[in-house]
Amino acid sequence: MAHEFAPYEGAIGPEGKRRTTMYYGPVIGGLPILAWHCEVCGVLRLTYPDGRTEERRLLPGPQPGLIAEASSVAPETVWYGMQARVSGLSAQPAYMQQLVATAGVTRPPFQLQLPTIVLPDWDTVTWLVVGGLSAMAALLFAMGILAVYSFSTPSIEAPLAIIAACGFAGLMLFRIGATAVRHFFPAQPLAPSVAERERGKPQLDAATRAAVALLVVAVVGFFVAAILAVYTFATPGAEGPVFLLSFACAVAAAVVKLTAAAWRHFSGK
Repeated sequence: MAHEFAPYEGAIGPEGKRRTTMYYGPVIGGLPILAWHCEVCGVLRLTYPDGRTEERRLLPGPQPGLIAEASSVAPETVWYGMQARVSGLSAQPAYMQQLVATAGVTRPPFQLQLPTIVLPDWDTVTWLVVGGLSAMAALLFAMGILAVYSFSTPSIEAPLAIIAACGFAGLMLFRIGATAVRHFFPAQPLAPSVAERERGKPQLDAATRAAVALLVVAVVGFFVAAILAVYTFATPGAEGPVFLLSFACAVAAAVVKLTAAAWRHFSGK
């Protein structure tokens, strides 16, 4: 499944002859090269991942050694014992699931889905302004507590108010200056690179997910054990079992990762 991608049919060339859009064998940086081939006249038009185009002239007829069709297996490897034509390709998860469903391969019964945090797509100026305003909000909250927690206002209240006012004014001036620079000195936006346009979400294997889950349990257990050890003058009886359980989870995580690494090394997968 590391060498072929889905074609689509029905392309008509300028000569009026029907063509099949597939993917050419060699790759650039691990990405497939889109190929339009006419089996009648032998014209081969290539579209590279970076937008470059090229046209070649091949012999008429099919080109099974150069142009790959979509499949969930490598035919030359399974049927003829040959090495795959292309290696190092990656595809979108939806396309991989479609190939797996077509081949009748079932997915693992258990998959641990880790929570993901999606950050807003802001520029550097916006992030700096948001961070400064968050700091100002925290400072104002601290000033409010200092102003009411006692019968007399503490002496640190005035310096904090001056810092908050100057910080807010500095943020506003910074934002106005950045807007003025962008207005009077506009810059052309940078086009996204091939890696940014073609990359997908990272996929963790079952061993890594299990190890991460065990490490999280171990860290939480050690934290609870630390609280139990210091919150009173006498160590409670639950300290020993909590510590041993946390230590066992950490050891189990290491064993899972070592076993998975040894399996991949000796099995060649």
